Amino acid sequence: MAERPDLDYAIPILARELAGRSVRAVRVKKPIVLRVALPGTLDELLIGQKLAGVTRRAHFVHFAFAPPGKGKPAVDLVVLPMLAGRFLLAPAKDKSPADLAVALELDDGRELRYRDDVQMGKVYVVPRGDFTEVAGWERIGVDVLDAKKFTHALFRALARKRRDQAKVFLMDKSAIDSFGNAYADEALWAAKVHPKAAVRTLSDHELDRLHDAMVTVLTEASAEIARRQPPLDEKLRDFLKVRNRHGAECARCGDKVRKAGVHGHDAFFCPTCQVLPGGGGLGAKSVVDWRKTRT
Repeated sequence: MAERPDLDYAIPILARELAGRSVRAVRVKKPIVLRVALPGTLDELLIGQKLAGVTRRAHFVHFAFAPPGKGKPAVDLVVLPMLAGRFLLAPAKDKSPADLAVALELDDGRELRYRDDVQMGKVYVVPRGDFTEVAGWERIGVDVLDAKKFTHALFRALARKRRDQAKVFLMDKSAIDSFGNAYADEALWAAKVHPKAAVRTLSDHELDRLHDAMVTVLTEASAEIARRQPPLDEKLRDFLKVRNRHGAECARCGDKVRKAGVHGHDAFFCPTCQVLPGGGGLGAKSVVDWRKTRT
């Protein structure tokens, strides 16, 4: 899915480029992604609306419209990109990509295109200020990059309530607002915590280390993406240490990165750096055992 560093890069660009632009036409290529929570066609609801701002709420992208003119409905547009969703700004006359889901033609001759080749994302059109139909909108966890709120003490308190595995915890948007598959793997690797480790078994020291790794991973990834300035619809992942690197050497110890399933998600980890006590073949090698295999 589009994750926090991706959105932190894309949203300011969208906000700058779309401010004051009016919707001139609407195209829907993949209606399965649509969730329209008020009566009327998309043309009736969106054409003539003027974009006033673009903001992030966890993994949601909120497109706010200016107060509508007489006879126009007051609406909000919310996109949840999910696994493969991404945005593109392109001239309306340009050929549409095969994965185009929804496009808004703007009054400057460009289109805001939402692309989704697996059609898992959602595009919500709802009454202004009423997000009850946007699944997950109300239950948003703590912002990892808010230093005043995301403290060691708060993270320990959240963790002590959990009965699940570390990767599941990090990806729970009702607890923590920032992580999808890729950066959950990266933070766990940086903290030397196995993705299948039971959260309640982690010590205060391990939780503090994970807290710090979460902040560092997101901060550094956001800075790297901003530095490289990729096209709006490109997701940079080539600088990640373990994600999608099955079989590659761990950047820290040289062992081979492995892949495992965690509650329907895949997880990439180093079996030497991220030990799972009692986990059999899932990274339970002790440092002593690992050293023996090298002699």
